[in-house]
Amino acid sequence: MRKSRPGSSLSHGRAHAADHRVWSRRDFLSQLGAGGVAASFMMGGKPMHAYGYHPLAAALQAGDTDRVLVLIQLNGGNDGLNTIIPIENDTYYTLRPNIAIPKAEAVNLNADFGMHPLLNPLESVWNDGKLGIVHGVGYPDPNLSHFRSTDIWSTGSNSDEFLSTGWLGRHFDTENPDFQESPPDHPLAVQLGQASSLILQGPLSPMGMNIASQNILERLANGGQLYDEAAVPGNNHGDQLAYVRTIANDSYHYAGVIHEALGIGTNAVAYPEQNNLATDLASVARMIKGGLPTRLYLVSIGGFDTHANQLTRHENLMDDLGRAMRAFQDDLTNSGHDECVLTMTFSEFGRRVEENGSRGTDHGTAAPLFVMGKDVNGGFFGDAPSLETLDNKGNLVHSTDFRSIYATVLESWLGVGAVAVDDIFGQSFERLDLVNGSGTGVSTETGAVTAFDLHQNYPNPFANQT
Repeated sequence: MRKSRPGSSLSHGRAHAADHRVWSRRDFLSQLGAGGVAASFMMGGKPMHAYGYHPLAAALQAGDTDRVLVLIQLNGGNDGLNTIIPIENDTYYTLRPNIAIPKAEAVNLNADFGMHPLLNPLESVWNDGKLGIVHGVGYPDPNLSHFRSTDIWSTGSNSDEFLSTGWLGRHFDTENPDFQESPPDHPLAVQLGQASSLILQGPLSPMGMNIASQNILERLANGGQLYDEAAVPGNNHGDQLAYVRTIANDSYHYAGVIHEALGIGTNAVAYPEQNNLATDLASVARMIKGGLPTRLYLVSIGGFDTHANQLTRHENLMDDLGRAMRAFQDDLTNSGHDECVLTMTFSEFGRRVEENGSRGTDHGTAAPLFVMGKDVNGGFFGDAPSLETLDNKGNLVHSTDFRSIYATVLESWLGVGAVAVDDIFGQSFERLDLVNGSGTGVSTETGAVTAFDLHQNYPNPFANQT
């Protein structure tokens, strides 16, 4: 991949049939994820999910690495051309007479490209070489449905494949058969801000929890449990309520470690107010800085389906995104945790090259993707798609397969072995030079093992460590 350094229409809803069945205790426990999985609650009005074992997470846990991957999902299909602006391309300005970003307003990145002016908080991150931008990210034979394209990005599938498992949840049911009897002592992935993502879906079910309000989050941070089992009326109703609260508290295996992390971790910078993404990233920063061993976080920001009046709507989104990402990076830098955290954005697709009659843009294909962190090889990656040579539907032709980025991050950042990465996607994708070095502790050798030695552990017996 070529690289340059800085300075150089489906319905938007889904119908669900009403379920009027009578729920049993078993149904309730199943929905909570009891029996060694996890439960579901809401954090600050946003769903939060803690995931248990799957092969990839096991590999991450086994590897000698403290590296963390934070995914920011841009829901709705971000307009890549108004995010990373081809400031010297006449076609861009001709096809977007009302919504193009003037060259003079763009944040200059190099001679050919600028960044949306409301992303200016990221300018110094770019200049410091801590921001990588991958041009033209997409996949062959793209689908323009929000739901279908999101599924493709979530599963890591080809566009003609229909998989029910996420790229991080593959082969979940074949590994660790004793998981329910011996669950991990911390969540291996945490999701904030949307319904349970297919990205971390295993063949059976997601192991999720939803924390419903800021009040419940405060209870978790302050008391280490979600519900006070004693604060109930002294009657039959109270007995039943206490029982349900006991089940909920017992079902949520990670309350203690999240309580501990949120109690230790603090935010060292002021995050933007009235910015939901910033609030989510502030919580992620607290958990990371508080020592939670979780390696995968997923947050999201919606509203990118800008069919009409795009200028103002996209401005607000870019403002929220830029300020939230900058605060998060500054917070991690302040405590030194920026050395172990990589942040990556993604969206289900981009927008069309030309504006529509409503001064917006319709569903398109390829778009840029951001990778941010201290160990990022800052600069541009890949080839910017041509605005003149389009596909047979009049959309941009992608130049970088999104699975190349997934594979690169898994192998080069998180230290998952090359063979294991290829197995996740069922094929091999090109690795990019996005980050410095690679995760430690996982071998990528493919040769056969010819011999091994098994040594006695030391000390033996042992107490806390061996």
